[in-house]
Amino acid sequence: MFDSEITAGSSAGANAMTTGVVIACDVLLTSGFFVSTAGLLTAGLSKRVLRSSQWFIFMAFASWWSIQYLLLVGNQLTGDSPPHALCLVQSASVYAAAPGTAFALLALFHQLIAIPFMIYIGVFVMGITLGILHPAQVVRDELRVSCHMFGTVMEIVEAGAVLLACIGIFILEGLIIVKIWKNLRRIRNFNRTSVTRHFSLSLVIRASAFSLLPIAAIIVSAVSMVRSSKDERTSTPAVNIFLSSIPLFAGLLFGTQKDIIEIWAVWKTPTTPWFRNKERLPDGKV
Repeated sequence: MFDSEITAGSSAGANAMTTGVVIACDVLLTSGFFVSTAGLLTAGLSKRVLRSSQWFIFMAFASWWSIQYLLLVGNQLTGDSPPHALCLVQSASVYAAAPGTAFALLALFHQLIAIPFMIYIGVFVMGITLGILHPAQVVRDELRVSCHMFGTVMEIVEAGAVLLACIGIFILEGLIIVKIWKNLRRIRNFNRTSVTRHFSLSLVIRASAFSLLPIAAIIVSAVSMVRSSKDERTSTPAVNIFLSSIPLFAGLLFGTQKDIIEIWAVWKTPTTPWFRNKERLPDGKV
């Protein structure tokens, strides 16, 4: 009798935890989508906000990250498994999200406009192919936040691509910091609203902060996989919540600069219309 009561209580606790994790992740993803998209649309429509093509690509990837995870909304807390086709597409998209976003961040420092899309499409196609060849491996995670392909090489491909992009980011950041150090006088007179041939210190700080997130995600995921080695079809709440927060971090770090905030401050009525057809900054400038 007591054993059955304990089992029932543990099951209820697990269900409550699962529901809480799903809600927390969906709230973070939805918030991230709105913050990233708001910054993206503001820069796209405002004539007072100048951004490079690479910035728009990165912010688009951040918004798309949220959409991919939210594809499973409505099929997360149901007793039945989600449709296999939906689960396959979502899992392949999720595995491609981190590499695509990481290389989009790398593109902020270099003219690699096509690379993020190529990486994303390549990982996505690989995921779809493996999912078709091994349909039994495509399942919804036991925490029900998203679908995964357990027992495949997708985790390794995802982590390897992200790590490669982060190495490139850190190398370029180091070169930029050295250049800034050698040109302190010029940087002190740097006007953030002007177009120059130099990256701003603000960009380096923001990109450095964000580039730490994918690496932290790899570490958290690795620890989670070791801890769950006896059950290959589950992950930890920390991993899901962390990954769900990345679009929000991206939106806050790159979509809330002073010029964008000023547009949002509707009480400061501009003297000229704020939406227009503007020329983009030359590629390679943010």
